[in-house]
Amino acid sequence: LQSRLSTLGSTKFAAVRELRDINLRFGATITKIRELKAGRDKETALVKELKAKREEANGKLKEISSELKTAAEAEREAMSKLQKGKNIPARKKSAGQLASEIASLELKIETEVMAFEKEKELMKVIKEKKKQMESIKLFSEASKSHRELFREFSEIRQQSNGFHRELQQRAAESQRMHEEMVKLLPQLKTMRERRKVLLGQLGEVREQLSGADSSLKEKLHELNSVKEKLDSVAAAKKKITKYNKDILTV
Repeated sequence: LQSRLSTLGSTKFAAVRELRDINLRFGATITKIRELKAGRDKETALVKELKAKREEANGKLKEISSELKTAAEAEREAMSKLQKGKNIPARKKSAGQLASEIASLELKIETEVMAFEKEKELMKVIKEKKKQMESIKLFSEASKSHRELFREFSEIRQQSNGFHRELQQRAAESQRMHEEMVKLLPQLKTMRERRKVLLGQLGEVREQLSGADSSLKEKLHELNSVKEKLDSVAAAKKKITKYNKDILTV
């Protein structure tokens, strides 16, 4: 019985120690899964936000792309007009230079005495220079509009590419966390099953210990009964021995 109690005690101790270890690992694994899930959900939310920003940027790119095409066409038309006929020399002059030349010619007409044909010729030159100046202004404005739109388009495209790169990084990190979390789930299942087995073993050991305890109590009760009988017999023998001694001394 003592050997049996010792074996049951050792089995109980080993099961309790393993169960404690499993509970610690189970708790740590649960904490890790929760951390991974929280991290994954955070990354997923950022991915969703970045997608919305990227789509918004791409929408703006489509709008500006249409405007940019129109501006480029306007610039080409202005350049074409500037390159026609007498406007070719004007390409090397600014609108300010032409305005200065026009003002000088107009002053000459107003302050100098000249023949009608000469004045008519100068007026024709002024008219042509004004047309040249208008073509230059038109080209300058079209070119400026095209440059500004292209700069805006480039900036937004850079933003969109940045959103896309960060989105890919966040999505990869979210996927990594998800996969790591999924790998831990079978471990939880294994630990749950093992814990169930250990709890079952502890239940059986407790029942066996309870039975052994009852058996031990019965044995002790039997031993006490035997002891009482032996004590009674010993007392009786003692009385008889005393009685015999008393008789012999009479």
